[in-house]
Amino acid sequence: MTTNDNFSLDRVRNLVAAMEQELAGAPADRPDVQALRQEIDHLKQLLAAGDGEHVLVKEKLHTVRGTLQDMTARVESEVLQDSRYIAEIGRILGLV
Repeated sequence: MTTNDNFSLDRVRNLVAAMEQELAGAPADRPDVQALRQEIDHLKQLLAAGDGEHVLVKEKLHTVRGTLQDMTARVESEVLQDSRYIAEIGRILGLV
């Protein structure tokens, strides 16, 4: 598999940490927030698994990006600064 020069597991780890920190203050009872927390937890597990297989991490990033886009469509920046994260994930994945 050819890897994208922009794809960096360190960038993903930093992004995950930033999203996790921002989600700490989000309402726990919101289904979209719970879904995003679950996606981020799964991504953290993939990153901690050792080799951080790029394919699985990229697939999960696509899922997280989709979840963020759905949240943004429903709630305009009420919980997260969504567009910043969506753009960063896009850059990591080479979509931007």
